[in-house]
Amino acid sequence: MMVTNLCTRPSSTITLQAGVWTPITTVPNVDGTKYWVSAYVNVTGGTISVYGIDVSASQRVSYQVTAVNSGVMSMSYSVVSGNPTVTVTSMLICTWAEYQANKTLLDGIGYFDGDSMPLA
Repeated sequence: MMVTNLCTRPSSTITLQAGVWTPITTVPNVDGTKYWVSAYVNVTGGTISVYGIDVSASQRVSYQVTAVNSGVMSMSYSVVSGNPTVTVTSMLICTWAEYQANKTLLDGIGYFDGDSMPLA
């Protein structure tokens, strides 16, 4: 089965700021649609929380989110401690249905650069 990555530039590196919603794609969300987001998050100088996941180093973060508007997919974080610098790259955004249909494959990928599947 094929998964279409809704992230238009999955290998780009995006710098996030605490409490600021930063677009990670240019493809608009469909209001009320569930999505699966997976991104490699690099944190230096502190600890952050992204969708309830605490991150203090470099790791892949994945979560399910339901679009509440038709804007672009964005990410934000809150500071848990320190003065962190946060970047994200290697992003995959797909519908929750695509993720569920390909869960075993997607969960088993150890490293994902985001460019190895069709892009929206």
